[in-house]
Amino acid sequence: MRKENSTNSMNEKALQNFCNASKTLMMISGRWKLSIVFKLMDQDVNYSEFKILLPEISDRSLSKQLKELIEDGLISKEKNKTSSVYSLTEKGKNLQSVLLSLSDFQK
Repeated sequence: MRKENSTNSMNEKALQNFCNASKTLMMISGRWKLSIVFKLMDQDVNYSEFKILLPEISDRSLSKQLKELIEDGLISKEKNKTSSVYSLTEKGKNLQSVLLSLSDFQK
């Protein structure tokens, strides 16, 4: 995690003000974020299901990536009696076509 007043952090914030595409890319950057979002495009997923769908991800990384995606408004977390279920928000759903196009780029 960067310090709030570091040059890199300040440059990142300035860039987000000038370019919406950069802001969006920063929201989905992270080793596992795209995989998490792609899993949620098919269905709502609870925490333990993520561990099955993404067996290589550590608990720490999964928690961190989910928290950041929630903070950025791309996914939501609904607690029920036994677990937490994650789903795409409207903002996350609006990103689907862009991500599918990005995925098709390497075909």
